[in-house]
Formats: sequence, C-alpha cells, structure tokens
Amino acid sequence: MSYTSQTLSDLEKEHLAAINTAQEKMMTDLNEAQTSGNHEKLQEASILFQNITTQLAEEYTKRIDEINTLNHKAVAEKEPEIYTNSRTDIDLNLLVYDGDRDYVIAFQQDELIQKTLEKVNKNSGKFKSRKHLLKSSLRLTKTLAPMLHEIGEHCKNTLKLKADIEFFVYQSDIFNASCYPPDDNKLYIILSSGILERFSKEELTFVVGHEIGHVLFEHFDYPVRQILDTGENELAPIHAMKLYAWNRNAEISADRAGLLCCQNFEAVGRTFFKLSSGVTTDSLDFQLNAYIEQFVDLEEVLNDSNLDPSDWYSSHPFSPLRIKALELFNKSETYAAFNKSISGEITEEAMEVEIKRIMSLMEPENLDEEGEHSEKIQRLMFLGGYLISNADGVVDDSEIQALSSIVAPKVFANCMMTIKGLTEQEMIEEVQQLTKDLDVALSVMQKLNILRDLSIISYADGEIDDSEVNVLYNLARLLYINTDFIDRVIGDAQGVN
Repeated sequence: MSYTSQTLSDLEKEHLAAINTAQEKMMTDLNEAQTSGNHEKLQEASILFQNITTQLAEEYTKRIDEINTLNHKAVAEKEPEIYTNSRTDIDLNLLVYDGDRDYVIAFQQDELIQKTLEKVNKNSGKFKSRKHLLKSSLRLTKTLAPMLHEIGEHCKNTLKLKADIEFFVYQSDIFNASCYPPDDNKLYIILSSGILERFSKEELTFVVGHEIGHVLFEHFDYPVRQILDTGENELAPIHAMKLYAWNRNAEISADRAGLLCCQNFEAVGRTFFKLSSGVTTDSLDFQLNAYIEQFVDLEEVLNDSNLDPSDWYSSHPFSPLRIKALELFNKSETYAAFNKSISGEITEEAMEVEIKRIMSLMEPENLDEEGEHSEKIQRLMFLGGYLISNADGVVDDSEIQALSSIVAPKVFANCMMTIKGLTEQEMIEEVQQLTKDLDVALSVMQKLNILRDLSIISYADGEIDDSEVNVLYNLARLLYINTDFIDRVIGDAQGVN
C-alpha cells in the first residue's frame, strides 16, 4: 500500500490504522490455525504479518521523507506566519518566541484539542469583559491615574496598537496584573492595588507591555483550564502537559512585548525581583547580575532526580528562567530589529535555541528523537508499558492504544510482532538488561520522562491498580529513581485531567 496523508500527525494515524488492521488479520489467522492445529498456517500468519509490517514501515518512512521535503520547501519559501496585523502594525511573527508559535501550530493540527475548544466556545458564550470589570473593580480614568495613562499611551505607540487601553484596579496587596479578552477597539488591563502603589513607572511599563503582549499574540484562543475541564474524559495527561508547556512559552512572548515598552533591562530585573521576593523597599540591595546568577542554581536543581513533576503543570516559568530568556532577547538581533539602540550581539537562531534549552528544564523531554540509544529506549518503554498493562492480568484495548501513543510507530509494530513469543519472565529479564545498558547513557531528566510516560499506561483504562503501580515502582528502582516520583506524577496528572 501507499500512504496518502499530507501531515505527519495524519500519517501517524493512517499508519497505526494499517498496523491495527494487519494485527487483527494476523490474530484471526492465528486463532483459525490454533483451532485447526495447523502449525504451518501459524508460521505463515506470523511471517505474513512481519512482511506486511515491514512494508508498512518502509512506506511510512518514505512518506515521512516526502512530507518533510514538502515542509522544508515551504519553510524555505516562507517562515510560518500565523499572526495577523489586525491589532498592531509591528511584526508579531518576528517578535514571537518560537516555542509559543510551534505549540500553537501543533494545537491547530490536533483534532482532539480543536474539538474540545469548539465545545468550550459553544458552552461559554461571549464573555463581556468590560461589563464584568465595571461591576467588580474601579475604572482608572486619566484624572485618577495620570501616570498609568502615560504608560498606556507610551505602550500603545511603541507596540503600534490599533485599539485604546482601559485600566481597572482592584483591592489586593498581592502583586498581580492581568488582561481580559479585548473588544475590537479596546483592550482591558486590570492591576492589583499592591502592584499599582509599590512599583515604579518603568516597572509598571514592563507589566503593562507584558499584558498587552498576551492580547497581541491571541493567547486567549487557548484557555488551558477550560480546555482541560471540558475535555477531562477525552484528553490524555500528555495533552495537559503540552497545554501548560505552551502556557509557559506564551509568557516568554509576552515578556518580549514588555521589554519593548520598558526598554530598560535592569528595570525588568527589578520587576521580577519584586514579584519573586515581595520586597519593594531599600532594605535589600538589588543586584541584577546576582539575580541572573540564581538561574545557574535553579538549573542544577531542576536537573536533580528529585524533580517535582508538578513543574510540568505550572502555568508560568520560574522567574530566573524568564529573566535569563529576556537577557538573551535583550542581546539579540531580533530585539535590535525593534530597538535601533541595540547592537544585537547574538543571532535570532542562537537566541531561540538557548531559550528552548532553558524552557526545557520545566518541560517533558522529547524521547522520540533519533539518537544513538533511541531504539533501546523505545523498546524499554514498550516492554515496560506492556508489563504495566498486563499486571492486573488483562491487557485492555485502551492500554494498547495508550502504549501506541508513547512508542514510535515503527518500534510499536515490531514489538507487537514479537511480544507474543515472550514469557513475562523473559520480558522482565530484557527490561533489566535494557535499564542496565541505558543507565549511564540516559540523563536523569530522560529517566523521569520515561517513567512519566509509562505512568500514563497505568490509568489508561480509567483505573489505577496496585499491581500496575508496583511495576512502575520496580521500573523506577531499575533506573535508580526514587519511587516517590511515581506517586507524585500520578497524583499530579490526575489532578489536572
């Protein structure tokens, strides 16, 4: 057969469907052969399945190359531009953080997320931002808050906004600011009384610019919490991780808009310092370089085996990560394109690559990439997942489906072909050997991500059996990871899904 899909996501679905069809035929042939006692037909069914899956794998690889060639050609002709100039005349496609844009493109192609989003929009109706704000907070007119309106006018000119800004304040000592869904001709920004009273003009300029950035990049299009609540019975835990990862990446894009408005990196550093510490007096001597250096310590902690999996479900990046990402943007050719006083010490590509590495400290690591040990990793994940599925004595269809979602299709097909010939003890022994081989090769973060993905299998059928959790514990021990991690990752995933 030949594959006809036009996108990689559709191709994967088409490939899995073809494998499932081949597997069903093999099982039918095997059952018939076992019933009749025809050993030759048993062997023929296995060989036929092997030939079909080999052919499918070859066609799958061939079509991947074809799609990638088409995609590379399209990229070479034109970078993806998904942001319009309906709200501003600045180049949002240049300003946006690549990680933010890439997740949005992936969500646009994810049928399940799009269907869930349709339900959210259908059930919620149109939120009346101004009506809600007029009822719940105080509108700050130019007479009441002249400095704030100066900031608003400056940000409007800098970001070339086509709409006016209306400010509101509510009573709270907590430092907070947010934007509400805009109307065609008006943006709504609400600030807590604490941040309004205790932040300087430059610091507030960054805050206001940041909130405008959320509007410009249409971050309201994916209300994470509502999507997860509405899709709680359809979306998998990995969807929650990806949505929250996008949420964090969106903050990086908004921070860039804030810096464009503020144009003072040290003032931005003071803003994050105040938000992190709560200290706004001169009792502490703020040193920007010392604050940036905190990133080094945080990086070491995030790479530790005691990583808290709840980080994968955090809506905001940790402040040291954000300030480090902004420091790179502040030195980049990208920023220089918007601010002529900047020389631009690093290229856009170098900046984006390093920021992606920084953001990966809070994100699930991609284990599907081709690498020296990828085949062993994939085999370990399949066998580990199968042992988890079989721990309660029944391998459910939903568990096989979940297993197919975390293992590369080619490996999945090959493993499904060989799994029937292995006893449980043989699988355990192979897992022990694989973990021994991979122990030195894998980083702590990779081990954590393997266990995270395998944890998904344990409740794919809607229930978590103690026997399945025990298999996860044993896998964690083989990878020299504390079993507390299993408890936390299962608990956190259930909490957001």
